[in-house]
Amino acid sequence: MIRPPPEPSRDREPIIPGLPNDRRRWLVEVVQVVIVAALLYGVVNEFVARPVRVELGSMEPGLMPGDNLLVDLLTPRWDPYARGEIIVFDPPPPHDADGVPYVKRVIGLPGDKVRLESGRIWVAPAGGVARPLDEPYAVGGPTLPRGDGPTVSWEVPEGGLFVLGDNRGASVDSRTFGPIRLDRVIGRAWVRYLPPSRIGILDSGD
Repeated sequence: MIRPPPEPSRDREPIIPGLPNDRRRWLVEVVQVVIVAALLYGVVNEFVARPVRVELGSMEPGLMPGDNLLVDLLTPRWDPYARGEIIVFDPPPPHDADGVPYVKRVIGLPGDKVRLESGRIWVAPAGGVARPLDEPYAVGGPTLPRGDGPTVSWEVPEGGLFVLGDNRGASVDSRTFGPIRLDRVIGRAWVRYLPPSRIGILDSGD
């Protein structure tokens, strides 16, 4: 009786020519880990949180150039922005030319009437009475209008926010380009994670 020759052992045959099986398995596992990590990073960066670096001094001294922030993208989906919160957004044209997002503080909410008068900010909620804001975070002198005359006012539309930098003398904000649209807001500035000496949760201006 003629017996067929035995089949070669598959365990000893590397699928990648010239690479032993144990190294092949290690390489496959590394590639799988990298792919999963990339997918997780993409999901987190798109839907949960995103790192942003502060480039300008419009929020000094609370936020300094070089501070690295983690922006909350998730909770704004069900929790509207509140007055005093720090947000990150894409500025309107032509201020978006360099692609750098802005970091500012929410001053006016949809339906609010915001007025700058004699260096103070007055806000009247929809159907309410105008009152001056208490702003312990604001520096750089009085909040001056970016236009002619001692008084400038805006009505914040639905789907909009009125934002100002804390460092009023060095900030390009809603005094220049008016209320911003909500669809340009990236999210809440939640925590500063670099530099290590300044790690902490960001205040909401309360």
